[in-house]
Amino acid sequence: MAQVVLENVYKSFPGRKGERGVAPVTAEPLVAPGDEAPTINVDQSHQLPGTVNILRRINLTVNDGEFMVLVGPSGCGKSTLLRLIAGLEELTGGKIWVGDRLVNDLPPKERDIAMVFQNYALYPHLTVYDNIAFGLRRTKLENDPEDTPKQMPGWVENMAVGMTRSLPKRLRYLSEKEKAVDERVRHVAGLLQIESLLNRLPKQLSGGQKQRVALGRAIARNPQVFLMDEPLSNLDAKLRAETRSQIVKLQRQLGTTTIYVTHDQTEAMTMGDRIAVMNQGQIQQIASPLQLYNQPTNQFVAEFIGSPPMNFLPVQVKAPLLLHHSQFRLTLPEVWAPFLQKYDGRSITLGIRPEHLTISVPAPKNLLVQVDLVEALGNDTYLSVRLEDSSTLQVRIGPDRLIQLGDRVWLSIAVDKIHLFDSQTGMAIRSD
Repeated sequence: MAQVVLENVYKSFPGRKGERGVAPVTAEPLVAPGDEAPTINVDQSHQLPGTVNILRRINLTVNDGEFMVLVGPSGCGKSTLLRLIAGLEELTGGKIWVGDRLVNDLPPKERDIAMVFQNYALYPHLTVYDNIAFGLRRTKLENDPEDTPKQMPGWVENMAVGMTRSLPKRLRYLSEKEKAVDERVRHVAGLLQIESLLNRLPKQLSGGQKQRVALGRAIARNPQVFLMDEPLSNLDAKLRAETRSQIVKLQRQLGTTTIYVTHDQTEAMTMGDRIAVMNQGQIQQIASPLQLYNQPTNQFVAEFIGSPPMNFLPVQVKAPLLLHHSQFRLTLPEVWAPFLQKYDGRSITLGIRPEHLTISVPAPKNLLVQVDLVEALGNDTYLSVRLEDSSTLQVRIGPDRLIQLGDRVWLSIAVDKIHLFDSQTGMAIRSD
């Protein structure tokens, strides 16, 4: 097991004719205070004429044994970052460390990393057993018996193993290494509960079974680092939830450093020890799931984390504690006073999550809205509502409250749950 460290990583691709390159960002990365992304001087040489930066100034430390999730919208660069760590893409700038080794110039097979792909990447002509054993047969196992004297040359022994592999078990020739491979394969199959599938071909498996085989192939190698690129995206919702819990349980059991890529925030929030939120090739914030939810560092993170997403409304600040909107006036707790003083008379953005709006009574601090859509899910009801100025909000209420399409209701904002953002930079105005 090993720590993975990324220092000032860049990745650029040649741009199309006439396409403008994106210059490296020289400002501090958008990470929450206390996160470990180091401050490193930007090397402007990474930006070549006519190139487009896909990843810019990526600084990330994944601790030994940690489950780190990279999450962000499609096209933000998270899969490219994973492929850089694996060695499947060439680094434009920066350094990647796995344990105490700088792996920038090492080929993938020498990085001691196992990757699980979105499309499973199983060999269709090999059985489940042979798919899991494939990598083991081509790598040196711990205490590999091939280091000891043999009765026959190694190449002869390997040929004997290969030629008799398809014969009935009692007629096969098993070298000492093949016995070790067999033991490892069956141990991994037991962990994943796929012992009964070992003799099947991939075409005879369901999607969930194929995914477990792909996981088994990675686990069998006992690598220092697991890389997983949206491995559950091809599964249905129920199976995805089951497999998600299996992966987390296995990772805790094995203690292997894991970097997991997804665009599904539910996966990110339920699986990761920490989450790195990415957007447009940069890390926006690195934090635990609850810290991301409760203390987003900017408006993008606030909107991306949480379902339904956070609502935003422009408000005018009247120091020390009053927020004014055309439809309501809100007085904040005293803790906000020092943070709002410099915004006196200016417009900022108020953020409030759908679950922190409640049906209430007429009052100057409440909002009068009209219900445009009702989505009853059984355990919750989602409302899409419209203010008089045509702004829309999402509201999450309990299932016991009966609301009809077209109803006009008053909403109360939970003042202790609001978030405020600078309207120009999008950065959070902190009160904690």
